[in-house]
Amino acid sequence: MKEKNPRYNGLWVFKPDLTKLRPGDVILTRNAEASSFKGKRRSDIIAKVTRGKFSHALICTALPTLIEALADGVSNISAQNCFVHDLKHVRVLRYPNQAIARAAASEAFKFFGKEYSVQAALRSVLPGVPISDSGDDKTFCSALVAAVYRVAGAPEFASIHPMKTTPATLEKSAHFADVTSDVFVSVLSPSNIEEMSALDGDRAVSPMAGQSKLLNSYYAKLSVPIDEFFAQYPTLTLKKPTSFFECLPFINSACIAANRLPDHPEANKAREQVRFIDDLAFELLLEGKWQAMMKAAQAIDDEGMRYSLEESFKADPDVNLADTLGMIKATQDQIVSRSSILIDPVGQSHVWDEWVRMTHEAVSELNTRLNVLNEVLERVFPSATRD
Repeated sequence: MKEKNPRYNGLWVFKPDLTKLRPGDVILTRNAEASSFKGKRRSDIIAKVTRGKFSHALICTALPTLIEALADGVSNISAQNCFVHDLKHVRVLRYPNQAIARAAASEAFKFFGKEYSVQAALRSVLPGVPISDSGDDKTFCSALVAAVYRVAGAPEFASIHPMKTTPATLEKSAHFADVTSDVFVSVLSPSNIEEMSALDGDRAVSPMAGQSKLLNSYYAKLSVPIDEFFAQYPTLTLKKPTSFFECLPFINSACIAANRLPDHPEANKAREQVRFIDDLAFELLLEGKWQAMMKAAQAIDDEGMRYSLEESFKADPDVNLADTLGMIKATQDQIVSRSSILIDPVGQSHVWDEWVRMTHEAVSELNTRLNVLNEVLERVFPSATRD
């Protein structure tokens, strides 16, 4: 194990217990421990103007993933690699209807890669400033949370415009239960804390740091022919995608619909347009930049699994029961979430078929991780109780 940084030596911090965190949980934070004065000042201003205690919001999707809208766009972060310095800097809110919460968590995936709107974020915190009608292709942190709960069918969000939702709106909502003390547990500073992200301070550099910018560039290229397609066929019942990952199922559905059209010139033109969009998306996905980020992140996870496996053979292994159980649950949830698209039809779209192939590989890697985790649990904690 690497030596603890003197700054954190002997310090108690708070980590999320992955056995207690649930999809749909909303996490509010405040940038109180950042090394940047500018970052702390901005956080203080947002909290003060909105008359709340927090300045940022994240939502849990499939464990251990948290999705958030930052300046670079909507991206994700692993709760396994997060901590907070002080419990007063974080609040975990849970929606009582778990079916709606899970639906909201699923909807949040569709925002992945969307651009961040500074203007919309400013309008949300300034009283009396009208909401922009610029569309839903951009978002900000608390708007994302409100939007996914609205789409998921939470009745309390039906009358709340996402673009006027602030972290304080969520904090003061009577529709969530405060489960902070259940989810965040006090632990002695981990030895790898310098490699972890402080939700109330500085974030660790991640191999996925550039993913939002990359996916935004892909979406920008695809949105041009997609907009032209919708302009040509305004009566389409298909929903226009607003992010790169929304483009993938849209393209598959468009290919299926176009291929079912009768053989006449107008239908042939539509099929040609859809094929062009499909081929462009396929080229972008095969570019390999996003896959390289994923492989780099996977390598970090693999290193952690190897360490746990090696430790499990020792007489006094450095393996934590709660973390192991949490990662087993998180991995199981990820397998279910990723596998959900594998029931959709294939053979119509090049990019969708490639995405399904990549998903099969990802699920296979997750199953391998699950097997390792279960092996470690059986060896180190043979009498452990599982849910």
